[in-house]
Amino acid sequence: MTSQRDFTEKASIEATESDIKINESASEVWAQAADQLPAEINIQGKIYKSSDLSGRARKLLVIYLADIRLIGQQREMLALAELGLKSLEKEIITAAENN
Repeated sequence: MTSQRDFTEKASIEATESDIKINESASEVWAQAADQLPAEINIQGKIYKSSDLSGRARKLLVIYLADIRLIGQQREMLALAELGLKSLEKEIITAAENN
């Protein structure tokens, strides 16, 4: 049985820059967004200067930041759904006790 570590190591070895494709029709939009990056970016505790990154890295960074924002929004929606479910459960229990 292949361990998760072996799979991850193999995937990282096989992954090359040429494996990452950016939709060419949207490439110009991503490039324009990359021009609006902050001067410095903190990724996993390491500070990078946007101006030091290649154009491709800047586009990928914009995509990454957009994805992180979406993940945050999804987490917020999940928390709200869980809160709504708890409120619903409380309402059902209260209604059942009153009958």
